[in-house]
Amino acid sequence: MKNAACVGGITTSGKYVRLLNPGGNNQPKNTDFEVRQFWDIEYVERKNMAPPHIEDIIITSKKLVDTLKEEKTMLQTIQLCGATIWRGSPDVLFDNLLRWTNNGSGYISEKSDIPNNSVGFWISDKDLTKRIYYDKVRYSYPISIGWRSVPYVGFDDAIDVIPAGTLLRVSLARWWDTNGATENRCALQLSGWYTS
Repeated sequence: MKNAACVGGITTSGKYVRLLNPGGNNQPKNTDFEVRQFWDIEYVERKNMAPPHIEDIIITSKKLVDTLKEEKTMLQTIQLCGATIWRGSPDVLFDNLLRWTNNGSGYISEKSDIPNNSVGFWISDKDLTKRIYYDKVRYSYPISIGWRSVPYVGFDDAIDVIPAGTLLRVSLARWWDTNGATENRCALQLSGWYTS
């Protein structure tokens, strides 16, 4: 995000969470949280959440416990928590409810069914290729005619190709109406990938 970091996590019971600071805002860009860390966190759920963004929690206390060891992969850790991992094309993401624009961007519409959550993990069955579109990085997934196009919003440097079989973190942006041109939508985005 422009001046903040949207930090996601997963509990030991497999629940997805978005970690908000005690004021109920996103974490600062220089947040203490890093990928592959384990934290002991006390929290309260944010009130008045609008689906599919049901993951917001407000941290009341936190303590770093450990960091993922080399011998255990992110995939193994996520599977141990019992979280669902989507596999295949991007069409399977978010309960198969994504719609696609003419330029290949995925979104959820307020005029259709809403998925159960706004974050998740995906393993693509095809390579994703980096493209620059209006000075922004997007990753393309080839389909029979054209492609699916997913904007990248993570912190790591974008790589040219994300190989098929890589664990990916995907999410739906907050509701917005494309500057009044459409109904309210949540756009599909790629937050990161994990090679181990």
